[in-house]
Amino acid sequence: MTTRRTFILQLAAIPGVHRLCIDLADAETPRGIPSVNPIAYHKLFTDGKSRPAVPEGKRIPFGWDYFTIPSSPSGVELKVAKIPGHFDGEIFLRLMVAVDTRDKRSVSVLLAKSGNKIGELPVWYASALQLFECRLDTTLSRLIKEGIRLVLDEGNESIYVTASSGISGSHVFAKPESASSEPSGRGGGGRFSDTFCSYRSLHPFGWMEGCTLDGLLELERSERFPEAGRALENHLKLFLPDDQNLVYENPNTQPSDNRFNNLEAGLPFAVIAEKYPGHPSIKLVTDFCENRIENGRIKSGSFTTEGCYTLAYPLAALAKAAGNKKWYELALIELEERIKHLTDHEAVYQRASVTDSAKGFRNWGRGYTWFLLGLVRTSAILKQDASFSKDPRLSKIREVFIYYANLALKYQQPDHGWSAFLDLPETGFDASATAGLGASLLYGKQIGWLPELPDSRLYAIRQRLEQSLTPDGFLTASCQINRGGEELQKSGYRVISQYVMGLMAHLYAHLK
Repeated sequence: MTTRRTFILQLAAIPGVHRLCIDLADAETPRGIPSVNPIAYHKLFTDGKSRPAVPEGKRIPFGWDYFTIPSSPSGVELKVAKIPGHFDGEIFLRLMVAVDTRDKRSVSVLLAKSGNKIGELPVWYASALQLFECRLDTTLSRLIKEGIRLVLDEGNESIYVTASSGISGSHVFAKPESASSEPSGRGGGGRFSDTFCSYRSLHPFGWMEGCTLDGLLELERSERFPEAGRALENHLKLFLPDDQNLVYENPNTQPSDNRFNNLEAGLPFAVIAEKYPGHPSIKLVTDFCENRIENGRIKSGSFTTEGCYTLAYPLAALAKAAGNKKWYELALIELEERIKHLTDHEAVYQRASVTDSAKGFRNWGRGYTWFLLGLVRTSAILKQDASFSKDPRLSKIREVFIYYANLALKYQQPDHGWSAFLDLPETGFDASATAGLGASLLYGKQIGWLPELPDSRLYAIRQRLEQSLTPDGFLTASCQINRGGEELQKSGYRVISQYVMGLMAHLYAHLK
């Protein structure tokens, strides 16, 4: 049977894929990291023995190399590569998960020779390609001399982890004491754009990578981030390696090549519509969307706010690219149904059931984001079409957006951010809600729906997010993906998630 790794190598003649294979094998230093205040990514090496077969039915994204942290008491030992230079600043271990997990895991980080514990890394409800980090209580010289031992002390199943490479994967991250956490100011994005416009911002195909692609597209359109266009092409070529195939894994890390059956996976096609309007994978999405609707109504008995951004918006983009007004109609139906079932006078609900009228995740920040961002991004496209620019349905969507945008602004915290649940400040700052709502308000102002919103308020949102950037440009402080229910979202557990950088990117694309 042909594996994903073999498949990619067989496609070596395709420029994007060929470039990736070379980088994985040969690259030693990260791309795009400026020489001022240098950042060091130290590779991790195993003895090669901790690479068991991938669980049945699963596949490692892109055929990347991997190792495991087994459930055995001995764990796994890693060697840390030495890089020329002197680093006296903080040191972090970063592990990139290769196969999704559906529970709480915890990893103890030990010095391999002495056994001294130097860190603890909670890995909760991880998606593939998600990066987890913990600060290490040791020196870099000691770390390189002794190596690391990772021991799983919570959870009964091994964690599959992507190996180090020159472009992505797990690593030890070190910065000199002089390294600044502030953006360098180049093009408005500094180290954020360096990292975001690279392979390091990759996420699984679907709503997460869709957020990344949408952010890269807007950076490219701004014409101030030339690296964004290259990164966008590199990302897309991993999932669309030729003019026929769509190659990806679903949220369970299961191969889903040339299939589409997940309403949250539509978002990447808002970008594919522009970059590859003739790709046959588009028909997979439009057939799925057409089959969802009968007699002007959605056949499903349940709704989530995600569909505003992951179905309605890409449908509008596809309609524009193909000149197919039928898909505009489908986009409007997706929005109208969600407005009807997911809102009341005081709240937006992330989910609702038509059969029993149950609703959940009241004023959850990220669910609120999908609602507002989907309304405004879809409407911005519809406004450009003469057949819909004066449509009363669009006027209704405008009224809804303005109302709930102002409700969100009412709950904005004094630091210019938003809590995980907007009206529950005790749930704490959430970068994903703040980035997403900031992008939504920006586009609302841009299309004339929030004319009185001052630019200074949008800049303040971006500045609040910048407080949560790592020195090399990753965005921290986001609530984890929604696998642990409302309890997890209301907890103080926060993570790095590359898709949130995609939401933040809109604030760099349109604010100079």
